[in-house]
Amino acid sequence: MKIFRRWLATCLFMVAILGMATVANAKDITNHLAPDYSQDSSWSVVTKDPARSFDVFFIHPTTYGKAEYGLNAPIDKIEIRKGTDASVQTQASAFKKSCNIYAPRYRQVSMEVLGMETEKREPYLTVAENDILRAFNYYLEHFNNGRPYILASHSQGSVVALRLLKKHKGLAKKDQMVAAYLIGWTFTDNDLKESGLPLAVAPEQTGALITWNTIGKGGNSPTLLPGANCVNPLTWTASRENAPASLNLGAVIDLDDGTVRKIKNFTSARINEAGGLEIPTPSIVDQLDMKMGPEVYHRYDYAFFYENIVENAKARCKAWAEKK
Repeated sequence: MKIFRRWLATCLFMVAILGMATVANAKDITNHLAPDYSQDSSWSVVTKDPARSFDVFFIHPTTYGKAEYGLNAPIDKIEIRKGTDASVQTQASAFKKSCNIYAPRYRQVSMEVLGMETEKREPYLTVAENDILRAFNYYLEHFNNGRPYILASHSQGSVVALRLLKKHKGLAKKDQMVAAYLIGWTFTDNDLKESGLPLAVAPEQTGALITWNTIGKGGNSPTLLPGANCVNPLTWTASRENAPASLNLGAVIDLDDGTVRKIKNFTSARINEAGGLEIPTPSIVDQLDMKMGPEVYHRYDYAFFYENIVENAKARCKAWAEKK
């Protein structure tokens, strides 16, 4: 019996050690220091003197390409910070007419991780997820002051938002969240159920989720997966009817040569059979960054429908205020 007890104690000790090692390894998956959200340097944008009655908490897309500094990015490298700030300016600015903007930096994963199998990429995405969770909690405690907010994101930011919504139901506070614009990733029916948010199928619907993935005919986007839901930003419904370009209030596009073009009635759009937001090939396609492949307009999910987002965010905020 004594021998058995010693053996059992040894086994339990080893299990404990292995458990501690697993936790340690999870923490050490990246050597980059976690952001300190009490420091301005850990935010791309913080509205210090909020003049709006609403906020937007924005989670930026991937701005870290090659894994030069490891599979998770540090937040203190100038070139990464510049890319993040440019992306936030391009996308989150669509909400500035209606919202104070809060956009954290986080130890995002590189594009290499996003292409991995689920199990292999998990520990790296967990780092990004935990950063955003801490950023959001800091935002609520120190910046929000009880204001209603929009949760917005793009691409990797939407991946992280989905993970958090599934694990932390309180992230989408029903008494505060106006809407969730989680664009550039696939949200299935099951994802919606697990997140606790319905798909937004009306232009002024609040407490719901808006998402789309922009492609052209035959485009093969890595963000458009089986079972994808879609909201057409020209109608703000899930109707599969083609919405004409006359409903496009204006695109604001960063072109490949570094210039910015504003184009009214830029494109029509329809939700196709795969749940993608399908558009005809733009006349300026030769001026666009098409590194993701022909007819894949992922980079321009916000840009092609920029002014529609501006007006719709205002409309949903107004609808929220009128309900209160």
